[in-house]
Amino acid sequence: MLQKLNPQFIFSYLGLIPYLIININKYFIFQINLELTIHFSIYYTVIIIVFIGSMNWNLDKKLDKMIVIYGLLPSLYSIIIIILNLINFDFKKIILLLVIFLIIQLFFDYKFIYSKKENKIAFYFLRIPLTFLISIFLLIFIS
Repeated sequence: MLQKLNPQFIFSYLGLIPYLIININKYFIFQINLELTIHFSIYYTVIIIVFIGSMNWNLDKKLDKMIVIYGLLPSLYSIIIIILNLINFDFKKIILLLVIFLIIQLFFDYKFIYSKKENKIAFYFLRIPLTFLISIFLLIFIS
């Protein structure tokens, strides 16, 4: 069974650990400064959003213009989130915007990328669960 586990799946799920830690800290341990965990959760999620967007780029071949634009949007969105955070916009609203964008990104990933693929295992067992788990962790954090 261990031979069938994809290391990329394992590392992707390990990326949930920081969300788990900040939620445990906020509700039980109280050791890490709340403001630091707020900024960390925002920037860590921005990194994930940009990473997901860049995964669709294949520099070895010419891509459809729509895919290129779609791959650029997460970076632009992330810049807006960073600016909102730097001007001290309400962090709960920023987190909600991040959750909304993650779900929109999931929908469009399926529409533009995965609907054309025969093998949708990565989408069903990685993208969907991770997107919803990240969203849940973020929503718990702001509650």
